[in-house]
Amino acid sequence: MRSLLFALSVSLGFLSFCANAQEDWKTFPYDQSAFDYSGDKLRKAWPQLTRGFGNSYPFPDEEWVLNMVAQHPQILSIPTTNTLSQGTPEALASAYAEKLQDAWRSMFRGDFAQAKQQGMALGFGGQIPAMFSQVIYATFLETDQDEKHRLLEQVIDLTDEAGDLAKLDVVAQFGRIYAKARLGEELSIPVTLKRGYSSQIPDELDAILSKDPLQPYALALYGGYQAGVIRKVGSMVGGLTYGVSTEKMETYFKRSFAVRDDLPIGHYEYANALTYVYGDAEDSKALKHLQQAVTIPPISAMESLEIAHAKTLLATFKKRVAGN
Repeated sequence: MRSLLFALSVSLGFLSFCANAQEDWKTFPYDQSAFDYSGDKLRKAWPQLTRGFGNSYPFPDEEWVLNMVAQHPQILSIPTTNTLSQGTPEALASAYAEKLQDAWRSMFRGDFAQAKQQGMALGFGGQIPAMFSQVIYATFLETDQDEKHRLLEQVIDLTDEAGDLAKLDVVAQFGRIYAKARLGEELSIPVTLKRGYSSQIPDELDAILSKDPLQPYALALYGGYQAGVIRKVGSMVGGLTYGVSTEKMETYFKRSFAVRDDLPIGHYEYANALTYVYGDAEDSKALKHLQQAVTIPPISAMESLEIAHAKTLLATFKKRVAGN
């Protein structure tokens, strides 16, 4: 019990003196009024907000904090020489949980720089929403490619530094894989091979799906990975060298949609995959999925960005089809 109290006290004591400068990132460009998850709104909306990660992603409340610290005290261990906070483990856990929830609130609201600052002050527990915020920001809002790559690479590096702690959380695991996938789309094949992304991405997705075979984001990303490899090296080389195929691509997306068909990213990723694999032969199906993506009401800033991206793809797609 004393070690539990110490871990929580060190973490909270550090918060008052955290001097990390907030990132100079672009502000979220759309209306945020619908993404207010203050107070009990966050808990009530949590299952829907985290539905892409499976059906049971835990809410970071006092009970979660106490359980995690009891089993993995290093998850909140932050070196500091500052005066420690005082209180019972329950009171300290409640205070920590509220600060962690605030980081998640900032992420869902689209205040990504704030979410990173809040989260990184909380040890690995807070690093989860902090780094996922950085993945979202880099993917959708960072316009400089070099900076985008730096941000994504930092997510990978910091998650790797967490070691076994990262294996405790599916958002941390998925965020790292997603960063690698986005980089793999833009880097050359030799660079992607040198970094090992081509083998790491399927291996890490397999690890997630071995624990939860119905994780929608992982299934959709696996389908996108299959299509992306075929796009870059062709179906024959892709099949012989990487074990990918159009059949596997279709299966992963089908499984993802069977679990959740209300995730915008799944629909536009599938539309892209259809184009990568079949060219214009499946235009009608791709169009259907893009249209479905843009009709989904967003419940978070991330989904708002995904839908905006889908709208851009839809406009480009319609223009291309009209020109044929």
